[in-house]
Amino acid sequence: MENAASRQIYKKPFTKKIYPYLFIAPFALLVFVFFILPAIATIVMSFTDLNASMKPKFVGVTNFTRIFSDYNLPQILWNTAIFAVLSLAISLLFALIISIATQYFLKGKLSAVLYRVLWLIPSIIPAVVYVTFWKYVFDPTEEGFLNSLMQQFGIVSDPVSWFTKGAMAIVILATIVSTISGGMILLSAAINSIPEDLYKAARVDGASEKSVITKIIMPTLKWPLMYITISELIGFVSSYFFIMLLTGGGPMRDTTTLSLYAYQQAFNLKYYGYGAAVSLIVVFISFILTLFFLRLFDFDQMIRPSRIED
Repeated sequence: MENAASRQIYKKPFTKKIYPYLFIAPFALLVFVFFILPAIATIVMSFTDLNASMKPKFVGVTNFTRIFSDYNLPQILWNTAIFAVLSLAISLLFALIISIATQYFLKGKLSAVLYRVLWLIPSIIPAVVYVTFWKYVFDPTEEGFLNSLMQQFGIVSDPVSWFTKGAMAIVILATIVSTISGGMILLSAAINSIPEDLYKAARVDGASEKSVITKIIMPTLKWPLMYITISELIGFVSSYFFIMLLTGGGPMRDTTTLSLYAYQQAFNLKYYGYGAAVSLIVVFISFILTLFFLRLFDFDQMIRPSRIED
């Protein structure tokens, strides 16, 4: 009897310890199959000459040396930098302005809710439909929305080839409109969490609206701003889908980013090994940028426990 009771007592801690692993196991399996294995395969592939023949041969670092001798690389890196930096800066600025306007100046008003909902619409529209809308707006023929509008008002006499003169600007604009909502939601939630008593105390002390924003609201947004900056910048650096649908990387290579170039090399030209090597460069750049912004936001200081001084 005592032995049975003892076994039961010893069995409970073991069962209790294994339960978390049982819950995690299905998700860990999915991560391993769909993330870790493809990552390993990409790394291995980058050291081979795998192409349409599907007969890989180990070539060492040949693909990586080829990248740095690729005459397209300077323009592609420049395109990537312009696209990522401008998209991040403008989308972050607009998300911040919208969040402060709707959660501080217009807090609780129906107009603020409707305005935020309007900004959510582009992010929930299917990508193909969304890109079709932008292609219609900037269609280079007389049937295009912008050309038709400008001709009606006598601004231009002949249709403007928008995708020839300002392809990168159109790509950045389309990207910004579809990504503002993500940052807006996080920043709005952070501002909404600020106690009203802080605002009331500031007004009693005679603080201006500018002081409330800079001294109360902005310090509260440090965590979400760090997350949005890092996640969106990595997203922009590795983004290619909208660009591929909207311009295909053209005209020439004016809107080709590093990620799109990796896709084109791997899936259009069937240079899978070279495409994998280019994609690893994208990963490396994203990793360096993450470390830089963690340092810039002083992440170590942010995660330290608060100290209560006596």
